[in-house]
Order: sequence, then C-alpha cells, then structure tokens
Amino acid sequence: ADLRAMAMMRQPLRADAGGPGIADADAAVEGGRALDVASESAAQRQHQQPLSRRPSVFGPERSSWSSFRRSLLLVFAWDISASVLFAGLLWLCRASIPALVAIFSALAIAVVLWRLPCFDPTRGSSTIPYTCGFVAIDGREVFLVATLHIAPRAPKDVETVIANTQPDIVMIELDEERLDDMREADSLPRASDLQPIKVTFSDQEAVTLLAQRAYWNGEHGRTIVSAEVTFDQSDPYCLSDSQLSPLVGKCVMALPGRPPQQLATGALKAHNAARRGGSAVLVVNPRNTLPHVPRIGFSSLWDDLRVAFRTRRCGYPEIPLLFLPKDGGDQLMAACRRNSPPTVRVEFEVLCDGYPRRTLRRRLCQCIALALSGIAILYGIIECFAVDTGEEFLAAAAAAASQGIPCACIDVDIDRLCSRLGAALAPTPCNICRALRAWLAFPRILFQALFPCRGRVDVLGSTILHMLSFRTRTWLAMLLAGTCAGGFVGIILAIFSRGAAGAAADTGVVPAGTDTAALQGYIMLALELYAFPRLYDAVAASRDEAMYRSLVAKAHEHAARRIVVVVGAAHANGILQRIQSRGLHR
Repeated sequence: ADLRAMAMMRQPLRADAGGPGIADADAAVEGGRALDVASESAAQRQHQQPLSRRPSVFGPERSSWSSFRRSLLLVFAWDISASVLFAGLLWLCRASIPALVAIFSALAIAVVLWRLPCFDPTRGSSTIPYTCGFVAIDGREVFLVATLHIAPRAPKDVETVIANTQPDIVMIELDEERLDDMREADSLPRASDLQPIKVTFSDQEAVTLLAQRAYWNGEHGRTIVSAEVTFDQSDPYCLSDSQLSPLVGKCVMALPGRPPQQLATGALKAHNAARRGGSAVLVVNPRNTLPHVPRIGFSSLWDDLRVAFRTRRCGYPEIPLLFLPKDGGDQLMAACRRNSPPTVRVEFEVLCDGYPRRTLRRRLCQCIALALSGIAILYGIIECFAVDTGEEFLAAAAAAASQGIPCACIDVDIDRLCSRLGAALAPTPCNICRALRAWLAFPRILFQALFPCRGRVDVLGSTILHMLSFRTRTWLAMLLAGTCAGGFVGIILAIFSRGAAGAAADTGVVPAGTDTAALQGYIMLALELYAFPRLYDAVAASRDEAMYRSLVAKAHEHAARRIVVVVGAAHANGILQRIQSRGLHR
C-alpha cells in the first residue's frame, strides 16, 4: 500500500504535464499490486481508509523509498523473466507450425475458461451491460462504460446504464470543442457564448445587446472597450488597411460577407481595423438568428494562409470582433449612416474565454502531424462510408439532459494532446529508456488483457461484443481505412529509413558493400519499436491521468455521489486503476 502511495507522491509534476513518466509509474504501481503480499486484514484497512491519507507503516520516508526501489527492481526482474519466456515461445512458434497451432489453441481455451467463473450474469442483462465497470470508493459509486466509438452497441449500453443507475452526473471522453462539433446546430449558440454590449445613443437610453464572439476574443479578456462607433462608407467591408483614414480609438462597423471575388474573413477585417487604430469590429448579422456555432471567425486553412500572406501576421488579430443581432445591429448601422449622425457609443468588457483556439502556426503543425500519422486518412475514409463515430457521447449528453443532470467533458483538448505527442516522441535518452521499459512490460500487460482480474473491465471481451454489432459497411470502412492509413505510414517510414541508410553508406558509417536494404529494414524496425510505446504513453496513459483528475474535480464540483463515465475501452482500466488506488479525494 505504501509503495503505491510513494509512487503517486513522487509523480505529481509529470502527471500534471501529462508527459514522460506516467506510463512508468503506472507500470511500477501495477507491478507492486501484482506482487503485493499483504495480509487480508491489511487489505480491508486499505479499502476503508483512503490510500493517500494513511500513515506509513514503514516508519521514516527513507524506509518507504527503499521499499519502493526494491519493489521496482522486483517488477523489473519479473518483466525481464516474462520477456525471455515470451521470446522463447515466439521462437518456438517460428520454428514449428504445429507448435504455433497448439500454443494458440491452448491460449484460446484458457482465455475462454478464465472468463467462465468470473462471468456475472447480471452484467449481461438489461440492468448493467457486460461492458460496464463498477467501483465504490470514498462514498461514491462510479459506473464506467467502455465503448468502441464506431460500434452501434455503444450508444445502447450508455443509455441503459444511465437509465438504470440514475446518476448525479455524466462524464464523457470529449472536450468542449469536439462536443460542440458533434452537437446538433440548433442548440448553439448558448447564452454563455454571447458577449453583452451596452449601446448608448445620444437621443435614447442605453440598451444592452448580446453579440456572438470571435474565437480569438479570449486573447483580450478583461479588456474594457468604450468607444464611439463609426462606419466608413468608402470601405463598408473593412478591407482596407490604409493609414490615410485612421480610426484611432473607435469601434468600426462592417458589413457581413464580402464583395465578389475578394477575400473578406473576420480575421482579415479585424487585422485591417487594428492597423488603422480601431479598438473593435462590429459586424451586423443579416439574418434573424445568430449562426449556430459557439464562436465565429473560423475559416479554412487556405483562407487563413491567404490572410497571413496579406497581413504578414500568423497570430491572432489585435482587437476583438463581435457579431451583432439583426435588430440591434440594423438600428446601430442606421444611426451611423446618417449624414449628421448622433454620437453612438458602445461599452463592454471582453469576456475571458477558455474555448480552445489556435494560431495559424499551430494549425499547420497539427494538420501536418495528422496527415503524416495517417489519422486524417483513417477518419477521412470512415466519413466517406458515412459511419457514425462517437454516437455514444451524444447519447450520453441527450440522456443526461432528459434527466436534468449535468454532462461534463473530462478529456484534454487537441492542443494539449499534440503538445504531449511532441514531448513523448522527442528522442531523448529518457524517452528511449521508457520505450525499452515498455517493451519489457509488454508480456505482463498482454497477460492482464487476456486474463483480467475482478474489478477491471474485460477490454478484450467488451471489444468482441462491440465488434459483433458492426454492420457490413462498418467492417468495409475499417478494413479499407486501416489498410490505407497503415500503408501510408509505412511509406513515410520507408522513405525516412531509406534516406538514413543511404546517408550512412555515403558517409562511411557502415562498411562499403553493406546491404543497405537490410540496414533500411533495421532502421525502420527501430523507429517502429520506439514510436509505438511512446505514442501509447501520450495518447492513452497521459489522457487516463488527465481524465481521472477531471473526474475527481467534477465530482467534487457537483457534489456527485453516483457517477457514470463514458470512455473508450482503451482508457477504461487506466481510469479504474487510478480510482481504486488513489480514491476520489481532491
């Protein structure tokens, strides 16, 4: 128990960053649990008392740290022994086909027999599906539904669990940006998405309008704008950046849309108004309803590149942009267009905004990374087959709304995920050692997946159940998408390894006459052996930690006693392990 406590106390900074070290700590904790020889009474005390708050039974911290190191060495020795045995079995299978058939047949029978005594008939009923895990700790109950994002069964399991458990809160493996992309457009924008503006006419009382915000307005949070409104009839779309007609300290009115054959994005209008000294841009909505999006100002990557080329800037605009409702905007525009307009002033404090936003530089890096990793190809082909992805999250949000309970997002956003990927893939000595350590732990992790213990989600069994619900179209989409994405990534690795092998031969690093094809194969294999465990650490292990922390925070924020968590099957046991070992304390 204290080994696990020490592991958690010595990993907080790395866990916060979601970077290197999380997978190793998890492996050490898991190994300490596997080799735990504590008595039954100690196990009962562990269940009754939160782990992180129990005093050490080893006395001084020095003794606990020494025990932790001994346990780490035992786990390391265990992993080495298991890896040697696993490699021997692979060599035996390679040398004899009958041995291969016999080993796999025995393994399949053992996997099935292992699940028979552990199978709970009630988990397969309509009350709690077999794909749902459960843990009760610290006065709270957590139902964790493991899903496959493209399985038709997943939404049904989520609806069944929420309907029969009556939770206080539902949590899903999404961030706010991805959930808004999946929601029905009619539900947007929400009241929290709008910016209040106080408009004062010289001959009327002040009125308050609710305007829609541009995504970059959060960069100017808490900035107070109090200025006169002006409309330049010679430049109605605010496309000129000429310094001959300055707008120092004024709010600029602009027409929506663009002239024919011209670029007129919201970001370009804000850039031009900022160059002329404007303090904000106000655009009038031509329709009776605001756009059904949480933020405005988004445009295609190509249009953003064109804007950057014209403005010589890759960052956010220097002033906020607001989209006014039609009635109030038309009245404001009419007052500004008069020959002798009365003084019209607006006043507002730019709201702080945690909605994800990214500069053009970051967007380019993310697009290149998604393309080279094959993820863009994978999801592009799946979309071409019209396969619904992530329907279980929409089902969870709808079920929570019908019961009048909150639905919270607990996953990291794309920006943080990409940052973690970059840190995990950097070929530092620590990352190389962690990749080697992960491969040594592979036999143990595989054994745990094939023979799950009680209190864990049967990921293998749940995956098979979800796959049985696939339609023919889904199978075709997955096979084609996997083949194309894998082939593309293989070509990229082959090009890189071929260039490295050629450079090594040309510079004399390898002896003359060496077969560069074999060297190319070894380089490609080394890249794959390094990249796979590091990708798993960044995409799965670090997100497990982030989602666990968000789960704890949301549970305390809403004072929830019964919680339903909807995540992918790959994250289920990682989150359950953290709940069982660390509890749900802040």
